[in-house]
Amino acid sequence: MFGSGARTVVTFAVVLEGAIAGWALGAGGLGLLAMVAAVTIADTAWGIARRGTIADLAGLEVALALAVMIAVGAPGTITALTAAACAAWVIRDGRAPEGA
Repeated sequence: MFGSGARTVVTFAVVLEGAIAGWALGAGGLGLLAMVAAVTIADTAWGIARRGTIADLAGLEVALALAVMIAVGAPGTITALTAAACAAWVIRDGRAPEGA
């Protein structure tokens, strides 16, 4: 899943904190969706810039699509499905390039 157990814990903590903040501010699941988008954007941008993984461009596109859906208030079902695609992108196997 992630390179180390510490990275996994930090990533889940960030997403969970965003979700809790969203509910505390009365925004419901918006905090969770926003944090999933933010984590996916950060991870895929890092993948493109640092790891040189051009395949992360697809993940970046999905994350940006989610961010746009959140901004324009797209229907909940399609937004939730896109968020699930972002989460699946972040936890997929083989994220690091060969030899890393």
